[in-house]
Amino acid sequence: FRNREQLPSRFVLHVGTLQPRKNIPTLLEAFARLQRPEVLLVLVGGKGWLFDEIFAKVKEFNLQGQVRFTGYVPDADLPLWYNAAAALVFSSVYEGFGLPIVQAMACGTPVIAAQTSAIPEVTGQAARLFDPQDVRALADHLVNVLDDPQVATTMQEAGLAQAGQFSWDRVGRKMVSVYQQALAKS
Repeated sequence: FRNREQLPSRFVLHVGTLQPRKNIPTLLEAFARLQRPEVLLVLVGGKGWLFDEIFAKVKEFNLQGQVRFTGYVPDADLPLWYNAAAALVFSSVYEGFGLPIVQAMACGTPVIAAQTSAIPEVTGQAARLFDPQDVRALADHLVNVLDDPQVATTMQEAGLAQAGQFSWDRVGRKMVSVYQQALAKS
């Protein structure tokens, strides 16, 4: 997969439609602060609305050779991207749930996510969280995950455990429990 997609040994992944609420300009600025030409930023997802600002920021931060836009990727191929990535960054200023977070954790990929909406509930203690407007905090988390193998390993293990909280088996058992409690009260 890595050879087919011509990916370097380490890359940071973002999965989501390119639109304002995904907060890609903050991610790009934080990534630019890394100053690591050997690390690629891969943005998986189709073009949404107002995506021109994202392309302008890539040029502004001189990241043309370090940012790859894949466009839409079929759901069946997403685990390949998650498994190959050094980290997933989920920088949204607003999300309902954040499915890519759970998908990445289920693949053992460290997650760095904006501390907003339901994201802290989804990640539990498994991710590094940052204020969605705090470029420096995001950059610091990236450095930490990329430079410290122990941090990455700890996050991988915690992420796998956290992702297990979202299995269909667990959801089914919880629903049965809720119905049993409701019937007992009636």
